[in-house]
Amino acid sequence: MTSGSVSFFKGVTAGLIVGAAVTMLADPISDRQRSRFMKRTEGVFKNMGCMLDTAIGMFH
Repeated sequence: MTSGSVSFFKGVTAGLIVGAAVTMLADPISDRQRSRFMKRTEGVFKNMGCMLDTAIGMFH
């Protein structure tokens, strides 16, 4: 990669991070949305744990 393309990707990454932070400050989530997000996140990690447990069990 050239120096210009590395700078471009650094700029895009910085823009995404700053944009996400501004969006979170401008539009805070409500308690109901937070609760719903926590339930969905819990389910995702539970499924990932089950898949890892099954994969480890297959190799033992």
